[in-house]
Amino acid sequence: MQISVTFRHMEKDGVIRDHVKDKVEKLKKYIENPREVHVVLSAEKFLHIAELTIVGDGATFNSQGRNSDLYSAIDQMVDRMERQIRERKGKGRRKKGNYRLPKSSNPSRSEIEGDDRMGEETSSIQRKRVRVKPMSLDEAVAQFHLEQKEVLFFIHSDSGVMNALYRNREGRMEWIEPYPP
Repeated sequence: MQISVTFRHMEKDGVIRDHVKDKVEKLKKYIENPREVHVVLSAEKFLHIAELTIVGDGATFNSQGRNSDLYSAIDQMVDRMERQIRERKGKGRRKKGNYRLPKSSNPSRSEIEGDDRMGEETSSIQRKRVRVKPMSLDEAVAQFHLEQKEVLFFIHSDSGVMNALYRNREGRMEWIEPYPP
């Protein structure tokens, strides 16, 4: 597996290159025949971006990590790639076999009632799609006041993670920022 690392808008650094190669080498166990691996590291103002493209047997995988710290962006990029590859492998396995759990021939009354309630709940869910733009918290607050919506979803420009603003019952604005477990 040949790994090429490109630096954009930043100086070439052997330590970072070795760190990237070590991280990407760990992905080799998930892909059978990776032909080409290309990593692009770039800096935009205070944000570091790490992009990874892997071309393997009949598949191309892409992932990206964004963070103010370059090493965190690289870790985020590799984690996303690992998750993407595992999901793709899992889908293939599910399609090949018919993995159904054997149901008991005599289900209890609570199981039957639970299934009915679940069907009613999912049929009453209404889907609403919203456009999400990258912006800072200050821009999101201004947009929230301007549009006067109940909830505003946005991609935080510092972390690259989806966030939300909403007004709670007391009328105060609250900011929801998820973090990994």
